Amino acid sequence: MKKRIIVTIMALAMILSLSSLVACNNDDNQAKEKVEINVALYMLTNSLEPLSEDLVAANSIIYHVLDRLVEFIPDSIEWKPGVAKSWTPVDDRTMDFEINLDYKFSNGENLTMDDVVYSVMRLKEVPKTASVGDYIESVTYTGNTLRIRGTEADNTLMHKILSRAVIISKSYVEANGDDALYFNIMGTGPYKVTEFTPGVSCTIETWDGYPFAKPQIDIINYSLIFETTPRYIALETGQIQFTHNLTRREMAMADENPNLSTIDGGSYLIVWLLMNCENPPFDNVNVRRAMAYAFDRNGFCSLSGGRMMVETPLFIGASDFMRVSPNLPGFDLDEAKRLLEAEGYNASNPLSFTLTCNTESDPGLEMFQSALRTIGVDMTIDPVEFSVWLPTEGQGNFQMGYSPNPNIGNHPLTDIDRFDINRLGIRNAARYYNERAQEIIDQFRFIPQDDPRLKDLANELTDIVGQEVPYIPIFIMEENSAMDSRLSGVVLDNRIISFRNATFTG
Repeated sequence: MKKRIIVTIMALAMILSLSSLVACNNDDNQAKEKVEINVALYMLTNSLEPLSEDLVAANSIIYHVLDRLVEFIPDSIEWKPGVAKSWTPVDDRTMDFEINLDYKFSNGENLTMDDVVYSVMRLKEVPKTASVGDYIESVTYTGNTLRIRGTEADNTLMHKILSRAVIISKSYVEANGDDALYFNIMGTGPYKVTEFTPGVSCTIETWDGYPFAKPQIDIINYSLIFETTPRYIALETGQIQFTHNLTRREMAMADENPNLSTIDGGSYLIVWLLMNCENPPFDNVNVRRAMAYAFDRNGFCSLSGGRMMVETPLFIGASDFMRVSPNLPGFDLDEAKRLLEAEGYNASNPLSFTLTCNTESDPGLEMFQSALRTIGVDMTIDPVEFSVWLPTEGQGNFQMGYSPNPNIGNHPLTDIDRFDINRLGIRNAARYYNERAQEIIDQFRFIPQDDPRLKDLANELTDIVGQEVPYIPIFIMEENSAMDSRLSGVVLDNRIISFRNATFTG
């Protein structure tokens, strides 16, 4: 009997021991299981080069891999610490930053002050950021204190620089060349790129050795689904967990689905028509005003599921400065025809031009084309790829363009760059010049942002631009997004979709 009891106890002990081992193995398996999500974007970048690409697709991937000196607070022009843990103004064009050298690159190398200097100075070398780099006089350091000195006093100077200056490894780029920037970017952020097929897909994963708290989501797979409806269907059927740039109709459908959640958000990415003010026919202000009268913004924005119309090309997102000018034309085809006839355009001398758009032709553009035909104007629509449009826009080789354009660094006051003769090309894409507008712009940069004179200058500039119409503002490209309801903590901030602090419980 005693022997049987002993055997029974030993058997129970073995069972308990095996159960504990199985439980431990299960715990280990659960601990090793990675959290993974799939994200579909309407456009996927052909390059991860952080200064050449500024698309949502590029920024939203790069933001997880690279850090900036400071982070920007959504819906604010304030900063919070990034690689720089604090900052102190020295004078009206110089600022010191205390750098946190606890950061590491994903290859295990420590961040150095030389890396930081190199990263900021690259703004001067890359054509797309050269206009921002021109603001930089010098970047130096003593110990872990970085000093950036600008070429001139400008109340948005540091914001422009810091919005683009992402931190990269000097030695990594020098050793690996262009591939280190375009296809295999590496940084101090919590993720690293593990797969990238240009224009098709990208995968990023967290890396061992990251010195700070790791994100809860370990793997993010990005893919391209251009059309809105297929993206939404992929979300609804569980193939993806997040998508963005949805129409209001699809957002309403997502709101009614208990398995989905939504984020409504605008941005500072304004879509507009721009006219080349240097060359005929749009060097004539009355022709530009005729185009504004012929453009039905309400009708345009009602298409494609509805879009958020804007009525001013200036200071979107700055409530203290944004104002609708009474000078900006509304929809009036009769007035458009009258202005054109006054400038000599009629049945025997019709106005004819090409509109270049950096996308597939929008139904709203075809509506505009039809309206112009009713008053004898022949407009040809020429869709081109974004990579073709950028140099076309920058060099002024167009007549009219249809394009989205953000302000710089999520800072509404940088909108004045669009009308500054010293910013021709990518910023002043319409190649516009007005003597009084230029005087205002030159004053505007050097007046503190809390000075009441700034608002008066903003109002006057808005009225001048409304009268001369180098741009016809149309709509804000909304950052409307929908996601699996198990996904939370996603942050949308002016062309960046951040999963750094997101969680997924699937």
